Amino acid sequence: MTMDASKLGIQAGPLPEGRCLAGFSGGADSTAMMFLLAEARDAGRIMPEAIHVNHGLRGEESDGDEAFCRDICERLQIPLHIVRLDLEGRTDENACREERFRSFRDKLAQTGIRSLLLAHNRDDVAETFMMRLMRGAGTEGLACMGACDEHEGFTIYRPLSGTGREEIRTALRRAGIAWREDSSNSSGVYFRNLVRSRLIPVMEEMSPGAAARIAQTVSILAGENEQLDREARAFLQEHSYRRWLDAEALAALNVPIRKRILRTWWRMTAPLPEEHALNARQTAELASLAGSSRGKVNLPGGTYAVRCRNGIYLGGWPREQTGETPYTAGEIRFGETVLATLPPEGNPGDGRTAQEVPESFLRGCVIRTRKPGDRISPFGMHGSRKLQDYFTDRGIDEPWRDEIPLLCRENEVLLAAGVGAGAIPGWQPDAGNVRLAWQGRLPWMAKERKRT
Repeated sequence: MTMDASKLGIQAGPLPEGRCLAGFSGGADSTAMMFLLAEARDAGRIMPEAIHVNHGLRGEESDGDEAFCRDICERLQIPLHIVRLDLEGRTDENACREERFRSFRDKLAQTGIRSLLLAHNRDDVAETFMMRLMRGAGTEGLACMGACDEHEGFTIYRPLSGTGREEIRTALRRAGIAWREDSSNSSGVYFRNLVRSRLIPVMEEMSPGAAARIAQTVSILAGENEQLDREARAFLQEHSYRRWLDAEALAALNVPIRKRILRTWWRMTAPLPEEHALNARQTAELASLAGSSRGKVNLPGGTYAVRCRNGIYLGGWPREQTGETPYTAGEIRFGETVLATLPPEGNPGDGRTAQEVPESFLRGCVIRTRKPGDRISPFGMHGSRKLQDYFTDRGIDEPWRDEIPLLCRENEVLLAAGVGAGAIPGWQPDAGNVRLAWQGRLPWMAKERKRT
């Protein structure tokens, strides 16, 4: 085990810099990766740590895998994290994969590491492609297992994704390095094992080198997928705000890019794990909302999308509570909006984004979102109205109404950010004024800006 890892003769793909966490099962692929990482560490490139997840499904065999991983990491002087799972009787492939990946995510969060290395090889890529193809996946699903993927705030590296399974095993045998074989890999219960043992061999018989060419196709799709993803994110940067999406701008695009944007928006916005990704039917129903005036679509995890006058909104999970902030001069951050107190400019302001009032008028005011019983006396009008009715008259869609920052005194609304002013003093240039300005994105007033 004191061998020079370079004798493996395996060309590794991209590796991160600094600390990284590597999944280590004890199988041939991850064992080879450990030696490659030890070599890269000795060259001063990275600081690897390993994680082994013991599912506990194969009794002594599972414990033997753990002991093997401990031995390898001790000899290579790579820190090892052991995680033992209780799957509560679940033995299916998806449950094992989901819990294993959750363990990876938890350890990344605990350690602050932002790079995860997985030992998927070129044949794994081809198998995953065929599995997803048979399930009817689109471009995003078929562009699987890239050499370097961004995922939930960290980066996944697959340094062996360009190397075949037998090439890795041959290199280990030549170097005299043992590995562990998982007996469940020969079981016909798991879909992947059937693809590996039946489908891929038939394809190789019909067209030798098929798996390698499939992996090459995946690489091409991954590049095209990255470009589409960049375009989708650029659109969302301009035309979305958290749970809201500009339906008119979306409807102007062709259907394929519209669907890509919606799936990207969903992944970026919905607080759900990856297994709750939108399927083809949900994506099509969501895309149809862009061309409608009203409608609702049920989405995974009890969430939904609703089409209102000014856009599409996602809902179904609790919104963040912002509480109540007493007014003070300066800048008050309230959620993602800021109320800034500025010197007067010699004009009253528009009442929606800026308003000048006597500084003394602001004593006892607070900033908050709406509460039951709130009323507003629209500036320049007689009498007060329910805030709910005022928002309706101003064309504010229902999903926004609990998000809008309000400057209030008890149950009286004095200013509604981006909407309008209530019972504030008439403007006088010599009244000791300050200028209140709402800063940040106020998307609920976008349509009103267009009308103006």
